[in-house]
Amino acid sequence: MMFFPAPRIAIGLSAAVSLIALQVTAANAFDPTGNEVADAFLSVLDAQEGTVESYGSVSESGNAVTIQQLVIKDENDKDTSVTIASTVLTGGEFLDNGRLKLESLGLEKLDLNADDGGMSLETMSVTGLVLPSAKESAANASPVSPGYKTFDVKNIQVRDEDGKIADIQAISSSIDSMDGDLPTAGSFSLSGATIDVNELEVEEAKSLKDLGYETLTLDVTASGRWDPEAAIINIPELKIDAKDAASLSLALSLGGVTREVVEQLEEKSEKPEEAMALLQNVTVINAKIRLDDETLTGRILDQEAQKAGVEVPVYVAGLTGSLPLMLGMLQNKELEGQVAQAVTEFLTTPGSLQVVAAPATPVPFSQVMGTAMLAPQMIPQILSVGITANQ
Repeated sequence: MMFFPAPRIAIGLSAAVSLIALQVTAANAFDPTGNEVADAFLSVLDAQEGTVESYGSVSESGNAVTIQQLVIKDENDKDTSVTIASTVLTGGEFLDNGRLKLESLGLEKLDLNADDGGMSLETMSVTGLVLPSAKESAANASPVSPGYKTFDVKNIQVRDEDGKIADIQAISSSIDSMDGDLPTAGSFSLSGATIDVNELEVEEAKSLKDLGYETLTLDVTASGRWDPEAAIINIPELKIDAKDAASLSLALSLGGVTREVVEQLEEKSEKPEEAMALLQNVTVINAKIRLDDETLTGRILDQEAQKAGVEVPVYVAGLTGSLPLMLGMLQNKELEGQVAQAVTEFLTTPGSLQVVAAPATPVPFSQVMGTAMLAPQMIPQILSVGITANQ
């Protein structure tokens, strides 16, 4: 169970990282280097849909092996290739199960090129990395994730066929504790992801441009801890911060997350329907969603008020005046009053909006999903939802 997979903006990075992924074969298409650690590493890169086309020098100093000018090609797409100027494998050792363990893996100047774009990064560093054995490689059987302790990437550029889509200053991830092969605590961060609005899809770009954005800069942070004995997972904060726009954060505690559930979720990771079935007995202990506004709400209100041909205060008054009618569907007078008050305060003076679910006893997902299908208006009641603004 990976705590925090990379966001979609880093999709190009995942293609590069997949070079050390686990869909590999035992046969080697490259000329052996004569260095046991280097050859084992290159065997992993020589994947089913990839081939180690060439490498420059291979040298050893102490417990570090350096491979210069590594080139990997995609067997099914000759226009796709990855070049790595320098690859340093430190502290390589073979475990009893045949897997290769590295104290650290360091890459410098990686470039992924394809006919529909690509990506580049300045450096990537992974510690405590475990790569698959030859037997696992031949059987397409991957070691249980995560297979590393820390993961850090600096200065990434993602591009499509027309040019640069985004710059990312850094991505980092860490696995802080383990229960056997399963991670129990970890963190993730992405910083300085700057997106060129002009490179987005036409409709998306137009909406953002109309709000006055030419670029968007995002930071993402998250952390989580799972207690296998108590079967509880806590995510104290998962935050997406869009500079000069708004930030959205989520905090969550879930119960019923047993070892069996986590192991089966690993097995069903590519079968979403079966994975969802495993969550039936997982419970919601509490949850919080918070929006902190910078300028986004004001920009939207200005835009909509202009379309309506009125001043912003008049437009806001119209919106808030219609709230009682819209909120009647909740069939909960106390919550209707909370929502009306909070939304009115937020739209009048945009600051923050926070929704908290704090049921007296944990609520099973099965109950939440069943209620959502049969009586969605009851969801706020079974989860004891409350809402506040500008606090």
